[in-house]
Amino acid sequence: MEGSPEAPVFLHVGEEVYNLLPVPGDRAVCCLFQQVTVYYNRTRDTLDQAIMASQAKTTFLSEMSHDIRTPMGAIVGLTDIALAQEGAPTKVSECLEKIKVASGHMMSLLNEVLDMSRIESGRVQIQAEPTNIADLLHEILIVAKPQAASGGLQFVLDMGRIACENLTLDAVRLKQVCLNLLSNAVKYTPKGGRVELSFAVLPAGDNTVTMHVQVKDNGIGMSREFLMKLFTPFEREEKSSVHRIQGTGLGMTITKNLVELMGGQIQVESETDKGSCFTLDIPFPAGSDPEPDSSLKGCRALLLDSDERQAGLTLALLEELGLSCDRASSADDAVMLVNDSGIMGTEYQFLLTADKLQGAEITILLSELRGRLGPQLPILLLTASDWSQIEYVFTRSGVDGFIPLPLFKSKLAQSLAAHLGGGSRQAIAEPARCDLSGLRLLLAEDNELNREIAGELIGDAGAEIDFAEDGQQAVDMFTESLPGTYDAILMDVQMPVMNGLEATARLRSLQRPDAKTVPIIAMTANAFVEDVKKSLEAGMNAHLSKPLDIDKVLSTIDGLTRGRQT
Repeated sequence: MEGSPEAPVFLHVGEEVYNLLPVPGDRAVCCLFQQVTVYYNRTRDTLDQAIMASQAKTTFLSEMSHDIRTPMGAIVGLTDIALAQEGAPTKVSECLEKIKVASGHMMSLLNEVLDMSRIESGRVQIQAEPTNIADLLHEILIVAKPQAASGGLQFVLDMGRIACENLTLDAVRLKQVCLNLLSNAVKYTPKGGRVELSFAVLPAGDNTVTMHVQVKDNGIGMSREFLMKLFTPFEREEKSSVHRIQGTGLGMTITKNLVELMGGQIQVESETDKGSCFTLDIPFPAGSDPEPDSSLKGCRALLLDSDERQAGLTLALLEELGLSCDRASSADDAVMLVNDSGIMGTEYQFLLTADKLQGAEITILLSELRGRLGPQLPILLLTASDWSQIEYVFTRSGVDGFIPLPLFKSKLAQSLAAHLGGGSRQAIAEPARCDLSGLRLLLAEDNELNREIAGELIGDAGAEIDFAEDGQQAVDMFTESLPGTYDAILMDVQMPVMNGLEATARLRSLQRPDAKTVPIIAMTANAFVEDVKKSLEAGMNAHLSKPLDIDKVLSTIDGLTRGRQT
């Protein structure tokens, strides 16, 4: 017998199936038996076929992901190699840059289709781990702001209260949700428009917080009729302004499902030709924020900022860190405060400045203040601009370092502590590409083109590389080498003869001193969460998905091998 109180009850008698229909009476319940064998079998067959079709689709898309990512990895890798060559004609460089952009767009479309398939089959998993909100938001802005700028749009960030900076969440999925909303706002807002991002982390009680994210634009908007179908897969509004914009119609469906998987809610308001507003509210467990450096307490700072709102936020954070602060909203105020400081015999431990100040050319003013305040006073720039693009000008005006906006308490405290007493400018230097000189690596990869690309890109960092064409050959080469020969092993997963997971398990089981400790890194087109889990369970130390980000590959190798060299 099978069924539930809400569903029909079926009774199996031999090969026959009967539907039980309860008929309540005064003193008892009578059951009527209705033979439904043909209907039941037909329905069961239909259900089984639907399940098999869904499983087949998911398997097909998973295999397609691997098969497409492999040649895409070659395209991206060869493009990187070509761009690194000096003396290429301008037109060739421009074409290569466009190939790189188009490759990234193709990968994003592929990922959307795969994400939708996995959501439908219930295979998407949320991997929550401790995350710093400051780092997360800066990573989102690094992508979103250039997109808005390239579209000729004004990008505005409105920071609300940040009750806690360290949360437990799936940073990859949350970034995907936020960037989906922001990229849509940019795509559907004509040049000269405005995109606003509001961000806050609000207390919710019981050691939880609510992340409030709002993305608003004044673009083409959506009709009331289309709003009813907005979160339906593959739906796009039928109007001429949309047809010119690339997309699959899956982004919003994926966004809604991911938000709900994280336990949150998404709301949307929109009106044709007036814009759209998406609002997310997602609960997260709160972590513990570290205590600020006690050496900052009692320090005195001078803040140069004409923006009332930003200055208010900065002053509040400085007060929380135990600093006293004078604020100058113009060049005249700044000169007056510096003069008063000299007359009164008081000293500033820090000078914090915005990149613009009312009534002044800020770089000239900073040069003058540097001369008055001496070489030891740290001057730190508060800016939302790309530091690499403005570093040359500002460092020659006396600036020692920068603190990125939006401003977070933890990042402000770290920067101030690093420069207390005249910290070095070297503390903020951009990290150089990793140098792998002296390392010997074993790369297992069955695709000849991928071997060539990986060998050239990684070899350019100074590493010596031996190649294996399958997992069995990798195991044999490692076994026949002397202990300590290889500093790390780069392992593809899907290979003939023996796959990467089995090869890793064999390597870890070898009775030699380096078998358990040699770093093994998966470099594979298998990019899903469960693929990462399988790699780690097999004994690998890291999992890198194709197409490979060469800087990430090098930093991973460097991080896992540091200290192993003799």
